[in-house]
Amino acid sequence: MGTFHRWEDFPQRTVSYLAGRPNSEGIKIRILATERMMATQIMVRGGGKIPRHCHEAEQIIFMQKGEARVTTGKDSERLIKAGDIWIVPAKTMHGVEYIGDVEALEIVSPPRLDNFIGYTIKHTFFEGEDDLPK
Repeated sequence: MGTFHRWEDFPQRTVSYLAGRPNSEGIKIRILATERMMATQIMVRGGGKIPRHCHEAEQIIFMQKGEARVTTGKDSERLIKAGDIWIVPAKTMHGVEYIGDVEALEIVSPPRLDNFIGYTIKHTFFEGEDDLPK
């Protein structure tokens, strides 16, 4: 049996693991999660930045509107635009700088539990911090 939803049914909010980080206040998300995967609607107004980080989940970003500069692992920075698809392997250091207004859809598996307010176990590890997994 399937279920059906509309993005408007899910609250739009800030990204919990970005709290207090510079240039992130313009990034808003809506999340729909199942047991094995998670979809996130990303809406950015006026640009924003998510510093380089890694996590257990593999990630696919579908750019729907706007542009972003992204880094993946040791690869050179790349500009992605509407219509581009960015795939980030699990446990790979990556970051994004959204340029102006952006709309994107992110699919991750397994779900990134640290995206949920109130979840206290850290799953996102920022480059340059002492708690990077070995």
